[in-house]
Amino acid sequence: MPDQPTLAQRVFSSFAQLSTVAADLNAVSDDLGKSVADIDAALKKLNIGISVWVKLCGWDGDQSRGDLSYWTEDLGFAKIKGKWGISLRRVDGDYNHPDDDDVEEWLFTDAPRALRLQAIDKLPELIEKLNAEAGKTITAIRGKLPEVQTVAAALTRAAVSSTSDRKLNAFGGLDPEGESGWVRAARDAGKEPFGPLVRGTK
Repeated sequence: MPDQPTLAQRVFSSFAQLSTVAADLNAVSDDLGKSVADIDAALKKLNIGISVWVKLCGWDGDQSRGDLSYWTEDLGFAKIKGKWGISLRRVDGDYNHPDDDDVEEWLFTDAPRALRLQAIDKLPELIEKLNAEAGKTITAIRGKLPEVQTVAAALTRAAVSSTSDRKLNAFGGLDPEGESGWVRAARDAGKEPFGPLVRGTK
């Protein structure tokens, strides 16, 4: 009967195998990260500026027993620490206290490896949801645009009118009929206020 390997031999053998596996794992993870980075760069160039999330997995408490706690892991496109990009998050919360949710968020390359692997199959769904939300945003903006344009035009006219009034007031103010003070004074004196400009001075 062959001798059984010693504990040290078993540890050494397993560690050698693990070293090879770890190198392969890091290599394929890097390749995966580069591919997602290409998708990320393409989305950033679109300058969408819309945050969306799709659910990867989660759990809800038994609401029939009053347990409103939940947790979820999500893939999204969001702004994390001032940077837009494909993102991942974990949320632990209670539907009764949404403001107290415990949320961990990462840009894709900074997230735990297991969560990144889990998210790959959801990338098409994420892009589809971005497309849908962008369409909704376009519709909402178009609905508000006429109202905003009307307000902007009114304020522009008011600003121009106010500027004209200030210029006239500098020459003596406006009377109730809209004439500046010096023009009205000239008319009261029986003179044409613009006469010298038209006929020339003597």
